Amino acid sequence: MVLNVGIYGDTGMVGQEIERVLAHHDRAEIGFRQNSRRRHGVLNECDVVFLATRDPESMQFAPQALDAGARVIDMSGAFRLPRRLFEAGYGLDHLAPEYLEEAVYGMPALFASRISGARLVGNPGCYPTGVILALNPLTGMVQGEATVVATSGNSGARREVEEEPDEVTYSYGRRHKHVPEMEFYSGFRVNFTPIVLRSVFAGINANIRIELADRLKALPVHEAGSQLVEAIGSAYIEEDLVCPVEDREDKQWGTRDVVGTHKLAIKVGVDEGFAYICAMEDNLGKGAASQAVENMNLMFGLPRLYGIDGVYSTG
Repeated sequence: MVLNVGIYGDTGMVGQEIERVLAHHDRAEIGFRQNSRRRHGVLNECDVVFLATRDPESMQFAPQALDAGARVIDMSGAFRLPRRLFEAGYGLDHLAPEYLEEAVYGMPALFASRISGARLVGNPGCYPTGVILALNPLTGMVQGEATVVATSGNSGARREVEEEPDEVTYSYGRRHKHVPEMEFYSGFRVNFTPIVLRSVFAGINANIRIELADRLKALPVHEAGSQLVEAIGSAYIEEDLVCPVEDREDKQWGTRDVVGTHKLAIKVGVDEGFAYICAMEDNLGKGAASQAVENMNLMFGLPRLYGIDGVYSTG
């Protein structure tokens, strides 16, 4: 079986990255494309459609694709959250609320079985992917509000990078639209400061500070850190590619170790009663396109990483 794939927003950064991954996927063929300038192919012939579109457009296109008989993977935030949280976080009225109950959050490491049977999947945001996968296993081990400061390459917004270093902070505190998503799926209250590195193309480095639970505070620092690492490592299976790592004298982990891969690298430190967790990923890959293709594979009974390893390292 070869899947007939449609892409709305095929000329944007994420749409093009999905197409790049699918070019190495011999069980998928793109037969439909639509963007602001043209439409090519027949929607009714699609098995699955990717919506690489903004929230308002996704709320319009998802019902069209579902009515045409396709399954849908939406890259926007339109189908990631319950209606109340979406409308409060995004400042928009939801235009297709009747589809929210059946929508499944497309994080395979947490919801693979539900994704397999879904008609409509809301692909996670790039920043939330690392934060959620780092914090979700730590219920009962940390407490209070998580403070997240994350840097991202410029490809989250545009193709070009600037020659001169330029770091831009925006939507700090609890104003960023990804905060409700981080909180809903991690189980922790979050404040968030995103920093775009205009001279860097790809990579997210999310740094999380959160207070240890009292029982871990009573332990030596090394033991407390080891328990956090063990909790994260044991929460995921090999296919999840969530990789606890540790700096050494001859090796310090950074975004260059994850850009171009489908991995999420997590390193953990403990100091004075707080956990310091660094989650690193490729924002276009595991934070967007390769995770979306992984969702497609699950929805059609293919191996989770099928075709992805032709573009993103999974070893």
